[in-house]
Amino acid sequence: MRGFVSISDSELEELGEQLPRYRPDSIAALRRATRFTEPELKRLYRGFKAECPTGVVKEETFKLIYSQFFPQGGKLLR
Repeated sequence: MRGFVSISDSELEELGEQLPRYRPDSIAALRRATRFTEPELKRLYRGFKAECPTGVVKEETFKLIYSQFFPQGGKLLR
């Protein structure tokens, strides 16, 4: 069983300030890689920033977001 470390919101904010950020070359590159439209990408980003303003996602928040996109748990449907 894995152990998890619990950190406070202020520690999470500090960590978020120290982590390197991934920045794609352009929205066009994201569109090609994901096949989302530009408005869809912008809407997803605004939603992410609303949920995770520091850019760092807590494990429980990630699970909630993931379960909304993949209600079957990421299992392939046949």
